[in-house]
Amino acid sequence: MSQYNLIIADDDSTVRRLLEMKSAHYGFRPATVENGEELLELLNDEVQVILLDINMPKMDGFQCLKKLNEMGSTIPVIILSSEQEASTAVKAVKLGALDYLTKPFDLDELFTALRNASRISKIQNENTQLKENLSDSICGNPSGINLIAESPTIQKLQLQALKVAKLNSTILLTGESGTGKSVFARYIHANSERSDKPFVSVSCPALPRELLESELFGHEKGAFTGAIKKRIGKIEAAAGGTLFLDEIGDLPLDLQPKLLNVLQDQEFTRIGGDKVIKSDVRIITATNINFPEKIANKEFREDLYYRISVIPLELPALRDQVENIGPLTEHFLTRIAKTQKNPPLSISAEAMNAIKLYQWPGNIRQLENLIERAAAFCADSHISEEDLPQEVRSPETLESEYETTITGLAGHTLAQIEFAAITQTLEHCGGNKAETARRLGISEKSIYNKMKRYTN
Repeated sequence: MSQYNLIIADDDSTVRRLLEMKSAHYGFRPATVENGEELLELLNDEVQVILLDINMPKMDGFQCLKKLNEMGSTIPVIILSSEQEASTAVKAVKLGALDYLTKPFDLDELFTALRNASRISKIQNENTQLKENLSDSICGNPSGINLIAESPTIQKLQLQALKVAKLNSTILLTGESGTGKSVFARYIHANSERSDKPFVSVSCPALPRELLESELFGHEKGAFTGAIKKRIGKIEAAAGGTLFLDEIGDLPLDLQPKLLNVLQDQEFTRIGGDKVIKSDVRIITATNINFPEKIANKEFREDLYYRISVIPLELPALRDQVENIGPLTEHFLTRIAKTQKNPPLSISAEAMNAIKLYQWPGNIRQLENLIERAAAFCADSHISEEDLPQEVRSPETLESEYETTITGLAGHTLAQIEFAAITQTLEHCGGNKAETARRLGISEKSIYNKMKRYTN
């Protein structure tokens, strides 16, 4: 069965059923959820576009969009909102959503927007694949791997990576999501004696358990429904080279003994086969989870953990290597301009300072996506602080903009002024009603009542 490529998040079951039914007609394979939390659980590499309602229980559209940004997701997001939420939807676009539509919506218009978003997603994936292929083709040349090492911590890690590259030991790369673990894995491979052999990458949580087993170990013809021909797995494809298992902590428990066998005995069998295949592959793994906790909960085998962590290397969060933020930003600006065949990109001192002060929960991946987005909308190939998302910009800049928006009140009714004060403060506070109420000196319940009165 085909993996879903569209996630529809809406708490209205009627809307979900309608869109799920119509999606197949327009060429999509949908999965539906009723809140942002469920959406995040369904994310995988096959998803091409997300349709996101704003008002949902548990985790609303804004919270979900912010979480996607923190994760460094590049999946295009289309926002659904009511007519009364139109200004809020515009804010969602500023936070990174591709487009928005208001309810009631026209199905043809909606699916035209979704198809356009899907095309953008495919182009992004093709560009990513091209970058990976390029990296693979030059992996015999260490200078081809972009490792920005201005901070002492990264410089030390770089030296350690060069030392362990000469060994055949398994390596466990740890660190928060987006810290560049896959880049380090490629760097180690590029500096190893296996550099002229394949570098093969597998994301453990990206595929369902059944597909992941076939992806890793391969299968024989007729091994299961749909196995119409023999397939070579990633372990076999990486023969002589390096196999990188990203997010190894999410490897299903029943597949862990098979991987342990590869590490201990350098052999495995394909699904549905009985032939023992020898494996000559160096394995590098990466994770952002707490292994002791996983092991204590019987979710990860302790013996496998010891096998994959012969040499552990921990990558620091971006907020702990401020010296690297400037060089990384310049690197991304240069790469984007070259890729897009645009004039050289520059960034203002104020914008750079705001970037350095931000905490970067999504680390390097989030920084890269932010620079790419800012470069797309900036004027004259120059990124100013106004081109950055609200959460990154300095409090002084936001306060100045906020004060500017409340000038020119003459000639407006008190009701209009009150409505403007509430909506603008809501936007300034990122949709946080409690903070909005505190700043306006009224109760949170008053916010709900006044917005309801003004929008009805």
